[in-house]
Amino acid sequence: MRKHVLVLCVSAFALAGCRGRNPEQQLREAFVQQIASMAIVRDFQRTGDEVTFSAKYVEQPDAKWRVHIDSATVEHEGDGTTPSKGTVKSSWYVNGEQIRPRGSQSDLPLAFLDAGVAQECWALWDKGTERWSWK
Repeated sequence: MRKHVLVLCVSAFALAGCRGRNPEQQLREAFVQQIASMAIVRDFQRTGDEVTFSAKYVEQPDAKWRVHIDSATVEHEGDGTTPSKGTVKSSWYVNGEQIRPRGSQSDLPLAFLDAGVAQECWALWDKGTERWSWK
C-alpha cells in the first residue's frame, strides 16, 4: 500500500509540476515518474536530478541504486513549440558501481528496459494526454 501511495504522490507532483514548466523539465519529471512507478523499485527518493532506491540486481534483492539525469533534450514539431520526441541521458549506479553500456547493451535489468528507461532513452509526446510516453 505504501508503494502505491508513493507512486500516486510522485504522479500527482509530476502532473501538477508539468503545467507551466518547460518541455525539458517535463521530460525529466516523466523519467523520474517512470522509474518510481516500477513494481521492483522500493524506498524511492529524489533530490534534484538524482534518484535513489532499492531494487533487485542479479542475486541481490536489496541492491542500492542511484540514477543521475545528465541531460534531457526535446525535439519540437515544425511549429517550434509542440514537443515531439525527448531524449534523456543518465548515469546509473548499483551499490556504488557505475553500470556502463557495452555497445547496444545497457547492462540494466530487463525490468528497467521493459519500462522504457536506460542510460540513454527516448520518449514520444502524446498530444492527446499531454504526457511523455516511454513505450
